[in-house]
Amino acid sequence: MTFVRNALLRSFVLAGTATAVLTEALSPFHLIGRPALIAGWLLLVGAAAVWVARNPPNLSSPAIGPLEIVIAAGVGSIVALLALTACLSPPNTFDALAYHMPRIIYWVQAGSVAFFPTPYLSQISAPPLDEYLKLHAYVLWGGDGVVNLVSVAAFAGCIAGVSAIAGALGLNSRSQAFAALLCATLPSGILQASGPKNDCLTALWLVCLLYFALRCDLPFLGLSLGLALATKGTAYLFAPPLLAGALWITGRQGRPVRWAAAAAWLLGGVLLVNTPQYARNLAFSGSPLGYDAPYDHGLYRWRNEHPGWKLTVANGLRHLSEQLGSGNARWNHGVYEIVMDAHRRLGLDPQYGLGPSWSKYLPPANTRHEANANNRWHLFLLFLAGLYAIWMAYRRRETVWLVYGSALGSAFLLFCFYLRWQQYSARLFLPLFIVGAPLAGWLLGRIRPAFVSVLVCLFFLDMARLPVLENWTRPLRGPHNLFAISRSSAYFLDMPIADAEASYGAAVEAAVRSGCQTVGIDIGEYQLEYPLQALLRQRDPGVRFVHTGVANSTVRYSRAHQPEPCAVFSLTGHGPVAKDRVTAP
Repeated sequence: MTFVRNALLRSFVLAGTATAVLTEALSPFHLIGRPALIAGWLLLVGAAAVWVARNPPNLSSPAIGPLEIVIAAGVGSIVALLALTACLSPPNTFDALAYHMPRIIYWVQAGSVAFFPTPYLSQISAPPLDEYLKLHAYVLWGGDGVVNLVSVAAFAGCIAGVSAIAGALGLNSRSQAFAALLCATLPSGILQASGPKNDCLTALWLVCLLYFALRCDLPFLGLSLGLALATKGTAYLFAPPLLAGALWITGRQGRPVRWAAAAAWLLGGVLLVNTPQYARNLAFSGSPLGYDAPYDHGLYRWRNEHPGWKLTVANGLRHLSEQLGSGNARWNHGVYEIVMDAHRRLGLDPQYGLGPSWSKYLPPANTRHEANANNRWHLFLLFLAGLYAIWMAYRRRETVWLVYGSALGSAFLLFCFYLRWQQYSARLFLPLFIVGAPLAGWLLGRIRPAFVSVLVCLFFLDMARLPVLENWTRPLRGPHNLFAISRSSAYFLDMPIADAEASYGAAVEAAVRSGCQTVGIDIGEYQLEYPLQALLRQRDPGVRFVHTGVANSTVRYSRAHQPEPCAVFSLTGHGPVAKDRVTAP
């Protein structure tokens, strides 16, 4: 089993690296298209097949107990239902419609990942690896039919990976199975795994980072760090404490770390995967990481303006309270009052240091929306595991799990120190919950009598039913389930606007009737252009899109001799409106 998981995680890392390298190699020549991608992947798969043929694996049947078999069946059922959901639903969550998917459309049009004019800077400057994988899926499939499977595969890799981390830390097969189950039943993980966000993929690379650090596999350690940083900005905050903790544990377990070699491999992995995007961002904004806000006016900066210990504590309390929401309004209000009182004692305005102007700290809630779903029972188990780790370090000098838990806590505090609190940030902590699964699995494996652990597992499996079946944006049951509505209608399940589908549909019909092949899109802040792009490309695959009215510095990326749009749509709060439509010749 160790060999299989090791091979699986290595395969994920190699596939992620190959995707990044292949994309960047084709991009300068505007060759990102189906022929080049098919040829590239055939060469890569062929090379992998030759290597396996020359180095055949020595597989053995692992001894698996009845409980582990039951857990594997439960976990497998969750992943299978998530894969079904991912295939039935188009990408339809807010961020995906605003920038994850639109940037893919512009890359497909250009055959390149070069920057382009846009008012929404995240479409060009955000870490791109997750969208590179979805770009390949989009081009090879001919649409967005399988792009959500990237997150499903990443979540499945996380489940296997946390059990591998547990094994690397000396836990038995039962505790490894507990870790896998706790990862697979995370509500926020389940809700995100069937969709287009990038937190599951970020979590996968951090899982790989920990695993290869514990095994002193330096080449794959370096690549894992590079892939994590290329996927999401939060990895810059989560990775350092986790990596430091893993390397300390590795040294304590008698596997000396070659620090100079480790540093070289880490730097090499980061530069191999990230250098092209760093260079583009550096030329555009003066920073390899790009702007620290989604718009060039800087009003919605992600970082804290005045970081300090008070704001770190305040942010930590707010983030933790979000994970404690339940269906009991009295409980939620009580949690809210405790946090408000803590702010007053710190001498802070409870709304101090928030993100965008519409962010406001409110009582926690219990939702089945991936943006703010909580993992309160998993958090409770991690809290107990942390206390137990402290006790074991004090009584028996067993410090491995104390260090592991401290690394998790340090990553959380670093996030709170650097980034502003904002609504819908609960999802950003999914990687820490996933990486925390081995710690919670260790605790479950220590509980006696053993049937208590079995009952806990059954509780978590039962708790997973609702997020699996009743995801608010991609439901498998309920009045708007994916079997009862069309795929086109599913694009609008995360839009609060009553007439959104009709409005976008009318815009598509207007563009099709005009025969226009270059459609302009005039967007403001946090407006959703992808439904218009997806639905229009279904009707007319040859249509192209350009942003109009761009007034920021991205206008430098306008292409010479680009055709003028013959139809322009302005995205308002009520959907697209034709501003100036001219019948194409």
